[in-house]
Amino acid sequence: MFKKIKENPYYQKFKEMRADPKQRSITSLILWFIFFVIIILFARGLTNTHANLENTERQKTTLSDSNYEFTYSNNSGVIFGQVYDDKLEFMYGGNRYYYNGGSVYLIKNQRATIMPNFDLNVLKINKKMINNLIGNLNYNMDGEAEQYLVPLSNFLNLYEVDVEADLSLANQYNIVINVYENDDGIYMYKLDLTNYYNYRGLNNDGILTIDIYNSEINDFTKYYDELVGGVK
Repeated sequence: MFKKIKENPYYQKFKEMRADPKQRSITSLILWFIFFVIIILFARGLTNTHANLENTERQKTTLSDSNYEFTYSNNSGVIFGQVYDDKLEFMYGGNRYYYNGGSVYLIKNQRATIMPNFDLNVLKINKKMINNLIGNLNYNMDGEAEQYLVPLSNFLNLYEVDVEADLSLANQYNIVINVYENDDGIYMYKLDLTNYYNYRGLNNDGILTIDIYNSEINDFTKYYDELVGGVK
């Protein structure tokens, strides 16, 4: 390759100009011009690459926060389903349910029955809530996981949403959130809610594991919204 460059007539002409003291300044300007062109092109390439990466990351985060499949599991059982724009379709105890943002409905034989006493609390602990809890916190590595110590008072504020509650005693406790991530993004959370159960005098349901599957979710809400439209 270098031999071909040396045999190039333009290269030979450049050598002749370079050897001529009267034209050496011109060749220096040419070299500087080429150098600056290379620098500008390189900088533009880095900027475009960075912008593309930011756009890709932003898109991935947006999609994974609002549309994804999930599995919740602890000592009380397993819930699996999917999220689309904060509405849920999920299976629990062999039954299918739909949450439209206000109420939970049992879906059976293409009919919907409202379930006013259904305990939806565990499903409140979703990606958005966890991101709000850990967004401004530092973490330590726990094996492959990023481990966050979240003040119990912060958790109670989002989980129970009781703005008038006195949470001063809760400030001395934490809950533990482990976040597992790979090249495709976050794929699992593990929450140790022991201090929450103790603080509220509840049975300890053990570690809550939330598996996240960032797959393309079809809009299932239109079908269910029509189905529950006439339910009182």
